[in-house]
Amino acid sequence: MRIQSFILLGTALLIHACGGKKSDVLQKREELEKIKKEIAGLQNQAKKLENEIAALEPKKDISKLVETEVIEAGAFETYLNIEGKADAEQSTIATAQLPGTVTRVMVKPGDAVAAGQALAYMDNSTLKQSRGQIEQQLSFANTLFEKQKRLWQQGVGTEIQYLSAKNQKEALEKNLATLDAQLSMYVVKAPISGTVESVDTKIGQAAAPGIPMFKVVNLSNLKVVADVAESYSGKINKGDKVEVIFSDINKTVESTISFASRVIDPLNRSFRIEIRLSGVSDVKPNMLAKLKIADYRNNKAVSVPTNAITAGVDEKYVMVKTTQNGKQIASKRQIKTGHTGESRTEILEGIKAGDEVIVTGFQELNDGQIIESAGK
Repeated sequence: MRIQSFILLGTALLIHACGGKKSDVLQKREELEKIKKEIAGLQNQAKKLENEIAALEPKKDISKLVETEVIEAGAFETYLNIEGKADAEQSTIATAQLPGTVTRVMVKPGDAVAAGQALAYMDNSTLKQSRGQIEQQLSFANTLFEKQKRLWQQGVGTEIQYLSAKNQKEALEKNLATLDAQLSMYVVKAPISGTVESVDTKIGQAAAPGIPMFKVVNLSNLKVVADVAESYSGKINKGDKVEVIFSDINKTVESTISFASRVIDPLNRSFRIEIRLSGVSDVKPNMLAKLKIADYRNNKAVSVPTNAITAGVDEKYVMVKTTQNGKQIASKRQIKTGHTGESRTEILEGIKAGDEVIVTGFQELNDGQIIESAGK
């Protein structure tokens, strides 16, 4: 009986405790609902006040300041940009024709020389001694021949004597000519006219064929050479106009391609082109040059600044200025583009001459937005 009494008492206490907790939850929910209703009432009051303020204030149009450009039809060109370098049309090395020792150096770097001018002399004393002996023999042979000739003309002596004297004289003359030719080979001469760029020999040094002694460059005939990628082989031809830019000396020269190789180098898959330069000063061999070769031209093209074009997922467009109800409006205009140059792009469809394209401030414009423009 006591156990049953305890069980009944515990159950009653548990029921009473659960009932108390349920009453607290209900009370808090009621308080929450009351607060929500108060918040909703305040929001309705704020919205009502906003509408009343908007009705009382004058309406204003929000516009954006942009810069525009009136499009005109005109010449449009695109260029291939290629790196090249200046080179001398005539540049050569002067070397000795025979082995020998240098006895005199006649020029210094920077000297102007003419073709055939002596640049250096080499020791030829042995040949000079031989030449002296032959000169002496030739002098005697000439005297003997003249006497024998007079005798032969007078009918004195035999024909054999006359022909022998003549043959001896002519043989010595040929020997002397051969020695003179050999002596000239001991003189190092300038192969071309130009300027001495370097002197690579000194008095007392040994010289031999193939060893460079002087470098002579003709700076009056310069050219620019460049290796062009194989992919441009169908776009570049002899006679094409080219703009040669020497950035280091701030000089630009307009010329034409004088040579375009028809053979592709198998090692670097390129072909050589040359542009002759005439009447150009300050340009030095191996100076870097930028070549701009025109590969497309349209004399009546419509073009816009390339950075004014926006590319979407499957479209390209520009923003143009139009007028509606006396207001300047930004309008989206889809376009079809052609060639692209350094700063402008050819427009094939969508823009015509006279249209006013927004070139600055178009990035955040919406179609139909009011704008204020400043022409360009």
